[in-house]
Amino acid sequence: MQRRVLVGTAGHIDHGKSALVRALTGTDPDRLPEEKARGITIDLGFAHAAWDDVVFSFVDVPGHEKFVRTMVAGAQGIDLVLFVVASDDSVMPQTREHLAILSLLDVRTGVVARTKSDLVDAATGALVEEEIRDLVAGTFLEGAPLLPVSALTGFGIPELREALVAAAGRLDRSARDRRLTRLFLDRAFTMKGFGPVVTGTLDGGRIAEGDRLTLLPDGREIRVRRVEVHGEERREAVAGERTSLNLAGIEKGDLRRGQALVPKDALRPAAVLTVEAALLAGVAAPVPDGARVRVHHGTADVAGRIHLLPDAGETEARELSPGASRLAQLVLESPLPARPGDRFILRRPSPVETLGGGRILDAGRPRIRKKAFGTKELAEALALLAAGDEEKIAGLLLREAGAAGFSPLALGQRLGVPEGVASERLAALAASGAALKLPAGAWVHSRAVDEMARRAAALFSERKASGAASLSIARSEFLEKLGRGLPRETADGWFALLEKGRVLAVAGDRVSPPGAAASGLSADAEGFAARVAEAFRTAGWEPPRSTDLAPKLGIKPQVLDGLAAHLLKAGVLVRISPDLVVHRDVLSAAERKLETVRGQTLAVAGFRDLWGLTRKTLIPLLEYLDGRKRTRRLGDLRKVE
Repeated sequence: MQRRVLVGTAGHIDHGKSALVRALTGTDPDRLPEEKARGITIDLGFAHAAWDDVVFSFVDVPGHEKFVRTMVAGAQGIDLVLFVVASDDSVMPQTREHLAILSLLDVRTGVVARTKSDLVDAATGALVEEEIRDLVAGTFLEGAPLLPVSALTGFGIPELREALVAAAGRLDRSARDRRLTRLFLDRAFTMKGFGPVVTGTLDGGRIAEGDRLTLLPDGREIRVRRVEVHGEERREAVAGERTSLNLAGIEKGDLRRGQALVPKDALRPAAVLTVEAALLAGVAAPVPDGARVRVHHGTADVAGRIHLLPDAGETEARELSPGASRLAQLVLESPLPARPGDRFILRRPSPVETLGGGRILDAGRPRIRKKAFGTKELAEALALLAAGDEEKIAGLLLREAGAAGFSPLALGQRLGVPEGVASERLAALAASGAALKLPAGAWVHSRAVDEMARRAAALFSERKASGAASLSIARSEFLEKLGRGLPRETADGWFALLEKGRVLAVAGDRVSPPGAAASGLSADAEGFAARVAEAFRTAGWEPPRSTDLAPKLGIKPQVLDGLAAHLLKAGVLVRISPDLVVHRDVLSAAERKLETVRGQTLAVAGFRDLWGLTRKTLIPLLEYLDGRKRTRRLGDLRKVE
């Protein structure tokens, strides 16, 4: 299987980057008429070639200082760099700036080409090479192959190809192959007969014909009609390939550089990014907290502010000094389709200057307020994020999520990984005892289980201390206090888990302490409830008043009212009318007598004789039976149904 490698050019304007790509591939990457007329690269150019089972995709970037933003867009995601320095010009300002940007973007492999070697003698060439080595000392290009070449004569071109193939062999692409499917758009245009087309570098995963993708940050769903790689139609494109997609469901006017295509629900764009930011040593002045910046990420360029975070033990951070690094949050004017591990570049809006860049640690954390500065919890969280251990970060996010937990899909969105990878992280946490899965599907941290059990016990204790007759609590009330805002499925999972762990018991819509009677009453309350029920049963149709019964039982009237309410809910007592409550056995006896005259039509006096009740009790009972359709009123008479 052929390896695929994305190569980006870098170097000062007019140092021969485009000519070198043309000499290597036979394709002129300058595609705009203005570029050909002026002899400089203005926008990104593209070419490809295959040597020794390696398919190279070249992204040619502009070298002029006015187009650094375009250079950054082209350099994002490259596997290796073809770093160009002209023999007749040596190291220039954009040579240095491009090298700094590549380092900030974490490019780790490259080949250096000393172009235009035909224009200088051997001594001058040797001097330029010495200057190049001084420049790259201490960077990822230290020790990289440095070859003299001439795009005009062809000198050194075969050796440069061999050096690129050798460099490709040193690449480790395993991380890219496991990344989330994401395509940053760098061009959008319309092809007659096909409709809108976009191009970009596939950062991870695969995209196939017929796939339904989401355009971020807009959130629109589109369909892939056709896939092309290097001008050839393919069934699918894979990670690292320069890809062209013909899209359906959108117009060209809605497409622009800086957008990204991802699978549906795979990633959420973020307007607050927690980052590790570094300032270049050559920056003229420190960057103060809250400074306005331009943030370059993927192919996007958005405005925002940088808010510095204090180091451990600090309570504030006032500025970021040249050559220093610090954790920070970028608050953006437009959200970005970012994921942890992504690289970014910071530039000053005015006067325009490349300030530095860094690594995104979290793309889902809200703005950290100053009241949290200096706390142990914040310091520990930031340290875990900076360390970059994905499993430990998953544990941190799970712990912070509390009772809500995460589904594998939601955790994948936060980590910026496919759902399957998020499931692997959750399984590893479960194996270590740090996480478990609720019966309803969400995953929670083990600390959340302990916290929910503690809060449930506290609720029952509060209930008991209040003097309530029943320790049972309505499910809705219990959930409101235990975990407000939980989705129904997650709430059901918690009730099932806590009941299994004998933290609580659920009966219908009531929640009780573990080991409590089925009624939800304490043992003492059960005894009093039985005595209340018996008092109502023996009283018949003349039920006792709470002010009379409470002293006889030795309990407070409000406790008696609570017990009566519990007995009503349990069906032991029955409310005939607002002022009449009787024991169910009393009502059952009356209903049995009613059965003896079924089908008959009686006046009120007939019912009085049947039951021996006074009118004060009789009329409410008849109205109760009317409501239950046991009797049917016919004027002054009632028929027994």
